[in-house]
Amino acid sequence: MKKTFAALSLILTFFIAATGIFFINLAQANPYMYHEFVSPPAGSTPLIVSVASPKNNAEYNVNNIAIDFNISTKGTSLNSLLDAYFKADWISENVTVYKQNTYSPEFPKFWDYNKTFQSIPDGEHSIVITSLGGGGYAEGLTYNFFDMTTTLVVNFTIDATPPKVNVLSPENKTYVSPDIPLNFNVSETSTVKYSLDGQDNSPLDGNMTLTNLPIGEHNLKVYAWDPAGNNGVSGTVFFSETKPENSSTVPVAAVVVGALALVITGLLVFFRGGRREAL
Repeated sequence: MKKTFAALSLILTFFIAATGIFFINLAQANPYMYHEFVSPPAGSTPLIVSVASPKNNAEYNVNNIAIDFNISTKGTSLNSLLDAYFKADWISENVTVYKQNTYSPEFPKFWDYNKTFQSIPDGEHSIVITSLGGGGYAEGLTYNFFDMTTTLVVNFTIDATPPKVNVLSPENKTYVSPDIPLNFNVSETSTVKYSLDGQDNSPLDGNMTLTNLPIGEHNLKVYAWDPAGNNGVSGTVFFSETKPENSSTVPVAAVVVGALALVITGLLVFFRGGRREAL
């Protein structure tokens, strides 16, 4: 019995000693007796979100866009990232970037996100990035926690559709005039140029007239570039320029006909006058 009691006493002594060491270590690791959740102190700065892609107010001519950004606590009043997500107008749900892990006390101080989204429709788009950061400070035996939210909006436009170009004149036919109107229309505001007979492109600010065209076969194309860089091109128009008829032919014929008319008229007058004298 004495041996059993002695063994129990030894175990109890060891347990009390170990417990004391545990509490001492805990007190050293966490010296604050109270923890409070408070509002951010005046002048506190939130997380910094830096977006590499897409650029704000940029215009793209492709439907596959990379969403690439970084979230950082560097230079802010916060020491950890707690949550982050973004909402894109062409996606029905929020996209989670980072979600705090309640099983780990180690929250990151920065986070990178990069993913390419396919088949984003043409039009104006927006991405709203939201991130939550945590910070804190000590007041005596109390440690105060606070958090701050950063919201960043990125707007951009996708235009992957080339402009449509339609040439109204010249047409696929033969012309007798060396001056032919070049008339066209474009489906959207664009920089327009034309190429005649395979020559280098020439600027085209609006409808114009092709002058002094040489006799023979010709071909024409009109090109258009919209602000996003899409290139549209018309079909090739094939037409020809030929000589006009000899302009002297018509006046000569008219003179001949007129002269004949005068001769016939004179003969009629002569014969009528002769008949009257005979009577």
